[in-house]
Amino acid sequence: MAFLTFGAIHIGSYEVTLEIFEISRKDGIHCIDKVSHRIELGHDSFSTGRIGFEMVDELCDILSDFRKIMDTYKVDGYSAIATSAVREAENDLFILGKIRQTTGIDVRILSNSEQRFLSYKAIASIADTFEEMICDGTAVVDLDGGSIQISIFDKSELIMTQNMKIGNLRVREKLQNATGRTDNYEALVEQYIHHDFELFQKLYIKERRIRNVVLNGDFITEMIFQDPKHRDRSTRILNRDKFEKWYKRIGGKSVADLAIENNIAVEYASLLRPTAVIYHKIVSDLNPENIWTPGTHLQRGLAYEFAEAHDVLRARHDFENDIVTCARNIATRYAVSLPHIQNMDMTAMSLFDATLPMTGMTSRDRLLLRVAVMLHDVGKFIGFNQIGESSRNIIMSNEIIGLSHAEREIIALCARYVQEDFPQHEDIVMETSLDTERYLKVASFVAIIRMANGLDRSHRQKIQSVSCELKKQKLVIRIEVRESYALEEGLLQPELDFFNEVFGVRPVVRLKRIV
Repeated sequence: MAFLTFGAIHIGSYEVTLEIFEISRKDGIHCIDKVSHRIELGHDSFSTGRIGFEMVDELCDILSDFRKIMDTYKVDGYSAIATSAVREAENDLFILGKIRQTTGIDVRILSNSEQRFLSYKAIASIADTFEEMICDGTAVVDLDGGSIQISIFDKSELIMTQNMKIGNLRVREKLQNATGRTDNYEALVEQYIHHDFELFQKLYIKERRIRNVVLNGDFITEMIFQDPKHRDRSTRILNRDKFEKWYKRIGGKSVADLAIENNIAVEYASLLRPTAVIYHKIVSDLNPENIWTPGTHLQRGLAYEFAEAHDVLRARHDFENDIVTCARNIATRYAVSLPHIQNMDMTAMSLFDATLPMTGMTSRDRLLLRVAVMLHDVGKFIGFNQIGESSRNIIMSNEIIGLSHAEREIIALCARYVQEDFPQHEDIVMETSLDTERYLKVASFVAIIRMANGLDRSHRQKIQSVSCELKKQKLVIRIEVRESYALEEGLLQPELDFFNEVFGVRPVVRLKRIV
């Protein structure tokens, strides 16, 4: 087949959108149709904590129409996602059930980390500009109705990412009562967001030089940077002077004036004002040389993932490495010994690969294990008592870009039970969302991490190399060391026994000392 046709549905805070894409190796990702319907789900969700029945019925009607459009195009596949408005609604599961029953569409609620990961996949998919920018101090700013995500890249790696609940719709709703009390709306918004951004800079930017800022988010950057000269998304790069001129065209204008001047609905215009102030505040604080406005959407990120899964396109950027780097930076923040976890990582990956014929795990599971190894000891930052519980709390409180809530829970439980006795399923299910399959996965990860940790009990990285081989009912672990290994050998038996219990094979360590 020359191309694939794909439908991408995004249920956002103030708009529901369907994009139909044609995807091919020759032409890449190309949008052939786009349909949007305005519905302010975030108004209900952010103000009352629930989405009302009438609005849910309207949403189902919209999605039914989208289903008909996808049927007309005979799409080869589709993906439907919901973000902050549905994610924060107390009745989210009822909403998804109603949608599935009424339309036949399965909607997936993205965690914030999954949403932002998808967003910069969309950015990375459009040009080499992304790869060029992230080589040298770049902040990717992703703004939607509910929150803002700021991710810092340098030397082509993700350094850190943080989320703040300062979305344009949320700000508009929060300041609704105060807006009528002032003539300077821009100053009002800036006062509201100032402290959070100031704290963000102190904690995460510090002395780091940010040379580039990428402004992204829903339809807003597409709307506010309208310039027919820049239809190519990769060329939409502004310097500071051009950015300030744009801001002055927005700042100080009434909603009615903005609606008329930009030929948009009043409701959209009401979001331009807080969006402009938020973007301007970030640019002023970071003082970059270049501002890039690619105007990409989550739907394009979904198309990019579909193309990757069907081997039509290959990723230009190593997104898996971003997840690993994010976890490593969290470990560094909590003073984990990096040489120790690097040594453990080597051993744990060898154990994982050797047991694959028994477990049937995936490359995604391998990635999760790597993250769990890096973060298994973060609780010591708080204290040396209750390390497992402290580690679990830290991991659940820190966002790991690209991971779902369920995946983060698996990693957090691994950290807890590396330190504590591993419970039976009927005990752990009372306080977690683990089903049997994920319970067994956690048990396997814990057994591997305990073994890798036990083999470097002294934290002196005595192991120079490790290889593992599965032989009938034995797992032979061959290690080479340069110094006395008496401590590790004397304390390893509990780890060997637990590994045997979980995997049903007896691990045998064969030691070779090298000069």
